[in-house]
Amino acid sequence: MLSAHYRGSVLRGLIRLFVLLLLISFSTLGIAQEKYEISGKVYDIRMLKGEWDGKHALPGVYCVEFAQPDKAKSLQHAFLKGGAIYLVHVAYPGHLVGTIAVSTVPAEQTTKEAYLRMLDNERRSAEKLNEAGIRYSVEEAAGDFGPTIEIVANNPKDGNKMGPFPLTRSFFSPADKSLVSMSVHRLFVRGHDRIEVAFIQPAPQPNTETTEAEMEASLTQRVDELLSSLQACTSSIPVRVPK
Repeated sequence: MLSAHYRGSVLRGLIRLFVLLLLISFSTLGIAQEKYEISGKVYDIRMLKGEWDGKHALPGVYCVEFAQPDKAKSLQHAFLKGGAIYLVHVAYPGHLVGTIAVSTVPAEQTTKEAYLRMLDNERRSAEKLNEAGIRYSVEEAAGDFGPTIEIVANNPKDGNKMGPFPLTRSFFSPADKSLVSMSVHRLFVRGHDRIEVAFIQPAPQPNTETTEAEMEASLTQRVDELLSSLQACTSSIPVRVPK
C-alpha cells in the first residue's frame, strides 16, 4: 500500500525526468527527520468531474472546502504515526497538489510553546538550506487563529524514504540552478493541533525570467484561499484541549 501511494504522488514524472539531479535532503544537511509511517488504510479516491463538492473534514479538528473541486483528479487521505497525524492530498491537473497535515501537540506543551518550537525548527532549517543554496523563506504573519508561519520553498520533492510531503522535506539541486518545483506553506497551532496547509507543483520547463515569480504568486493565492476556507469553517469547531 505504501509503495503504491508514493508512486502515485505529485512529482513522479519529475523523478523520472531529473534522475541525474543531486537530491538534497534534511538528513544530508544535518537536520534530523522523523519517520512517518502510514497507520491503517490509505484512501485513494479518483474523481469524476462534478461528483465532489470540495468539502472535507477531520471531525472535531477542522473542516474545509477545496477550490475548483470540478478540476480535482483525486483525493488521498490517511493517518500516520499511530493516528497522531492526519494527512490529505488533493491532486489537480498539471501535477498540482494541495495538502493539509494535522498533528497533535504533546499534552505537556502549550499552544504558544508548540508554535515557538515549530517556528524555531523552520528558521533553523531555513538557515541550513539557504547556506546550501536552496531558497527556503520563512516569515511570520497574523492569522485568524494566531501567528502563522509562511514558507516558500524552491525545488521541493514530494517526500523521501522517511515519509510524504509536507511532513518531510527534501530537495532537487540541479547543476544549472534552474527551478524544478515550488511549494508554499502556512503553519499554525490551534489549541492542541498543529496544522499545515500547502501547495506543491513542478515548474514549467524551460524556465523563463518570470517563472519563479509567477509560480509563487499562483501558489500563494491557492494556499491562502485554502487557509481562509479552513479557518472560516473550523472557527465553529470547539478548540481541542488535552484530555
